[in-house]
Amino acid sequence: MTTMIKPARAHAGKLRRVGFALSTVVALAACDELLEVELPGQATEEGTFVASQAGLLMNSAIADIECAYSDFTAFEAAGYDDTSSRTVGWWGGRFERPPTPGTGGNCAGTQENQAGSWFKPFHKGRWMAEQLYTRLETEWDVTAVPDREQLMATAAIYAGIAYTFFGEFFCEVTADSGPLMSWDQSLAEAEQWFTTALGHIATNGDFAIATGVTTSAEQMAYLLRARARFGQGNNAEAVQDAQQITQGFTANVTRDPGAERSRFNRVYSGHVGLGWVALQGPIDWWTGAPDPVTGNPWPAVIPYTGYWDLAILPDGRAVTDAGDAITLADAGAVADGRVPVEEVAPGGIGTVTYPRWEQRKYLNAGADFALAKWEEAWLIEAQVAGGQTAIDLVNEIRVAHGLPTITYLAAADAAGIQNMLLEELRRTHFLEGGRWWSTKLRYNLWFPRGQGGDNWNFTYQMGVRMVFPDGEFDLNPNLTEDMQGSLCPPFQDPTT
Repeated sequence: MTTMIKPARAHAGKLRRVGFALSTVVALAACDELLEVELPGQATEEGTFVASQAGLLMNSAIADIECAYSDFTAFEAAGYDDTSSRTVGWWGGRFERPPTPGTGGNCAGTQENQAGSWFKPFHKGRWMAEQLYTRLETEWDVTAVPDREQLMATAAIYAGIAYTFFGEFFCEVTADSGPLMSWDQSLAEAEQWFTTALGHIATNGDFAIATGVTTSAEQMAYLLRARARFGQGNNAEAVQDAQQITQGFTANVTRDPGAERSRFNRVYSGHVGLGWVALQGPIDWWTGAPDPVTGNPWPAVIPYTGYWDLAILPDGRAVTDAGDAITLADAGAVADGRVPVEEVAPGGIGTVTYPRWEQRKYLNAGADFALAKWEEAWLIEAQVAGGQTAIDLVNEIRVAHGLPTITYLAAADAAGIQNMLLEELRRTHFLEGGRWWSTKLRYNLWFPRGQGGDNWNFTYQMGVRMVFPDGEFDLNPNLTEDMQGSLCPPFQDPTT
């Protein structure tokens, strides 16, 4: 994917006055549920932003961003080329991703079985993190907030997460009625925030982010900056950051089964807890337009699709040259434990029935899932380096997971190595916050683009990248309707 690097906006420094009552934090929860925070209905900005509440304000930002990330993972990024789901008890209604996100205000909905709205909570968490950083920088010194430097680093990390997310999955981005940013400018903004966080950590030392997020804020910031840099095409700098990560490192989106529904693991509660989502097999039913990038028809079986019985051959092969996954049906193959699924009773509507397979990666509503993990650092470096380095790095991942290592590839086989990496990325990031979706965008892989439907005979939606909702363009004085989708990379505009 061709990337044009644009200068980033300056971040902090000045307060973004947005003129609305806060709907995010601040009543102290039990000490084992620090992210369980609620706000009085009409708290004012001045009354909420006081130094004694700094820790709770930070927990509020984390809670909103984590809940939004959980809902996005469950209801947008979990596939929808590879899954089918039902709404209000009926199969259908949500296939592939829509071109614009829902704009409801509450993450995780009002009932356990409702898909929440992740767009506004992402913005709420971002806004809170930026506001908190500015207050700590300009108003509250260490005598007022003893853990000031750690909170500033944490606020910078979570502001960066939001900008990374928007840059990875949207065509254009705006924040707090500000000017329009391109998707890569949003990634550059994220990079600045992670650099800011690393500056605080370099001065004051590494630390853990509480409630099980991570034991190393420093590695979290390095890995997230590697992601933002890689997304912009700054490959050498991305590799430098990726090489700071140690094997076994993870930063989590933390969940809590006994808390409010906003703390549930939404992949579990939406996909298994109510049996709403069925993982698809290889997509061999789609008949749509040719590949918009090459002009060639898509194969009869869409490459890199299907999650049933994924496996690896003794020589390390996980995918055929055509992009079809190796499964347990292939002689000698062993199961790939990174993609645990199980066949359950068939589901359907009317006369349409179909095998139903459910994920077993997350086993309860309290299961954490990875926001950033060491395998991603290895795979960033592998994608940049190619050749034997890519093979060696993937083999380190395979060894860590007890899987067959790659012996079938030659270092000079560039096409074979890319083919291998695409399947490795798909399996590594199974049901993890859209990492596979962003890989599909990077490599211009298949999206149904509103054509045809799935095996349940329900129509696919238009989403490739997303665009911000109509209201963002109607109400923001810096924007006009014709800007919607105007900054989409080639072949990724969902509005055409």
